[in-house]
Order: sequence, then C-alpha cells, then structure tokens
Amino acid sequence: MADSSIKFKGTSFTLFVLHLKTLKLADIRANLVKKVAQAPDFFYLFPVMVDIEEVDFSFDYQALKMLLEELKFTFIGFTGSVSKEQRSLIRELGYSFLNAANAGVPSKKNNNNEVIEAKYKETETIRENRLYGDKIHRGQVRSGQQVYAKEQNLVVIGSVSAGAEVIADGNIHIYGSLRGRALAGAKGHHQAQIYCQNLEAELVSINGNYWLSESMNKHWGSPVYIQLTGAELTSSKLI
Repeated sequence: MADSSIKFKGTSFTLFVLHLKTLKLADIRANLVKKVAQAPDFFYLFPVMVDIEEVDFSFDYQALKMLLEELKFTFIGFTGSVSKEQRSLIRELGYSFLNAANAGVPSKKNNNNEVIEAKYKETETIRENRLYGDKIHRGQVRSGQQVYAKEQNLVVIGSVSAGAEVIADGNIHIYGSLRGRALAGAKGHHQAQIYCQNLEAELVSINGNYWLSESMNKHWGSPVYIQLTGAELTSSKLI
C-alpha cells in the first residue's frame, strides 16, 4: 500500500520567544499574569518558545512548563545559546530544544556569530529588496476575524475591531481605526511598517517585535505609522 496518507515537509513560522531574566518563578508568574491581563484573547493558546540563555542547570524547567500551561500558553520548547550539557539535560527531561539562529558552542561562539550575521545580512538584503503586491480588504475587520496577506502588503479600507487580527508579510495600511492586533513583516521583513488613521490597538508587531497598548500612549488616538528602528519599535504621527 502506498505511503501517501501523511507527508513531512519543512516550513518556517514566526514564533514569539519568552526570554527569562530570572530564576524566580514567582517573578516570572507575576509578569506573565500582568501581560496576559492586557490582551487575554491574544495570549490564549499563544505558542511560545522559552529562551534559557540566562538560566542554569538549577532552573525548574518542569515548573515553568506547568506555569505556562496554567496561564493557557501553548508551550513549544526551549531555545537559547547554552552548553551541550544543558541541551542534553533538557532533552532527557522530555522537552524539545530548538537551536536558535544565534545558538552555538560557546568556545566557537564569536566565529559562529560572525558567520550567522553574514548570512542574516544576506537574507535581509534579499527580503528588503522584495517588492510586495497589495491585498485589499474592504470593510471592517470584525472581532474574531483574521485577515492574512501572505507575501503581500495588506490594505484595509475600514477599521480593525478589538479582538480582530490583521497580518501581513509586508506593510499594513489601515484607512480607519486600529483597535485589534496588527502584525507586519510576519516572515522577517525588518523594514515593514504599520499605518493607521487612529491608533487604539491591543497589539502591534513588526518582525516579531511587539508593543501592547500600554506602550502606545505617545500617539494614542492619533493617525500614526510604526516602524522598527534597530531592534525597537517607534511611532510617528502622520501629517
């Protein structure tokens, strides 16, 4: 019988990574609870990798996984630039470990990073030079609805309601209010931008760097565009 019922294929996804800065689970819990409270619909069953570069062998990996699941995240596994022994320990505990692009053997870290950085810049040049077409959505994007412009810019002639989500591999233009979530540069386009006539968003994200509503006070309720400056999001008022 032909083996045709399933097929494994390689692909890529944009995943958010939770970077741990402390070993104290109580502090991690408090901060996660605060984040989830800001956008509970967005974080519900939110897939997340955990970067453990700044924690050591004594960290309670099982407790962290249970905490994430208790808060309704979807735990994927661990990542980070750690030693071979620490990666082996994690796998012995039964968890996945994904080698990050900047992960390597510590003694060769600098050389590896130089090679990775060169490849990254080459890839970025290809991406930034890509010309995207436009996907146009006419009308309001309602709560619970998601609109994705794959390898395109997304133009919304209308508003994006709270609880709605718009995603584009290129730029996002909203000719109305942005009250839901907007994720531009979803496949790694660092120069993607988000434009809207009225910023009241739950979340905005460009190439995996995101702001929740608390970070948008400067131009809240104004026509703005948002871009990445280095590794930080910045907003400017549209004239």
